[in-house]
Amino acid sequence: MTQFQHFQPTKLAFGPGEIQRIGQLVAQYGQRCLVVSEPIFEAVRPAYDRIFSLLAASGVEVTHFDGVVPNPPTTVVEQGRQLAVSEHCDVILAVGGGSSIDTAKVISATINTKHIDWSHWFSTYDSPFSDIAALPAPVVPMLAVPTTSGTGSQVTQAAVITDPVQKAKLTLFHPEFFPKEAVIDPELMLTLPPRMTAMTGFDAFSHAFESFTGTRPSPFVDQLALQAMKLVVENLPRVVADGSNLEGRCQLAIADTLGGISLANGGAGAPHPLGEILGSHKTNLPHGLTLAVVYPAYVKQQWRKQPERYAQVAELFGAVGSTVDKASSLARYLVQFLERIGLESNLTQIGVTKDDVLYLEPAFCFDLPLTSRQEMKSILHESLV
Repeated sequence: MTQFQHFQPTKLAFGPGEIQRIGQLVAQYGQRCLVVSEPIFEAVRPAYDRIFSLLAASGVEVTHFDGVVPNPPTTVVEQGRQLAVSEHCDVILAVGGGSSIDTAKVISATINTKHIDWSHWFSTYDSPFSDIAALPAPVVPMLAVPTTSGTGSQVTQAAVITDPVQKAKLTLFHPEFFPKEAVIDPELMLTLPPRMTAMTGFDAFSHAFESFTGTRPSPFVDQLALQAMKLVVENLPRVVADGSNLEGRCQLAIADTLGGISLANGGAGAPHPLGEILGSHKTNLPHGLTLAVVYPAYVKQQWRKQPERYAQVAELFGAVGSTVDKASSLARYLVQFLERIGLESNLTQIGVTKDDVLYLEPAFCFDLPLTSRQEMKSILHESLV
């Protein structure tokens, strides 16, 4: 008999032009809004100006924290939290990619605390599915407007934050991290450059893949994940080639959201900690790229554990033949797909050397439910090829 749990509390507004509603949505939760984003560059300034105007038209006072950086460290969260406290903000709006949304999640969860004990947070809120400890103080409502199609953070209970003390990217989990609402408007993604489109799109694929081949399968996760992967395979190459393709952007935004929902309920596999460790030690490497360069080696090593599921994914790329034929070919199809979207598929291509791998090796000495510590190290070395 099938048994599973599924939770997705975030209310979604999806479609071109939906950003027009952001002012009235935010105003339902508060009147003093902290907008959290990375620094604004010229190509996206009109979108932010539009959002600020819509908030003002709904009587919402805006304080803009634009100090988010990729792989946001605890110090950035602290800066945003202190600004929110000093301005008496009662609602948070994240605008941007996963770094902005993750930063906003933790600000909303800590704004009413006097001090953040990071060691306590990283040791207490470190699991998405075990018993969840209560947060130390009431949260402030948070909404999200994603401007990329990849992280799925607008529909997850996870926030990836870099701890400078441990020199590591760590993931915090709590049900209160789910945004109250998310506005997913593909028009905001039209200016995303091709390489960023490719990296975030592959991130969405990885969320769906790891959920589909993880330890918490369910009919919901399976269907959401398969559809997300299908949409990425079909649409990412043509959107990388033509970023103005609005219909393709819509399909990738759907894939991103489906992948995030499946991740929130199915969990991540080994590629994510592999990528996060690479990202924390080589902080110039974007998350989607760190996934791309370890995925072929991971799939090549792991397919025998779940040949039927790996075969189903390979079919999305056009694989035919027996289950073994299809499953064993998936790594090859992934390399071809990564080349097609302009991403590297091994560590050597992005400048990671054997010496770097030997230096990183101790960080990979941990076991996961489906991947042993020895396998983790093996994947790292095989990713040099």
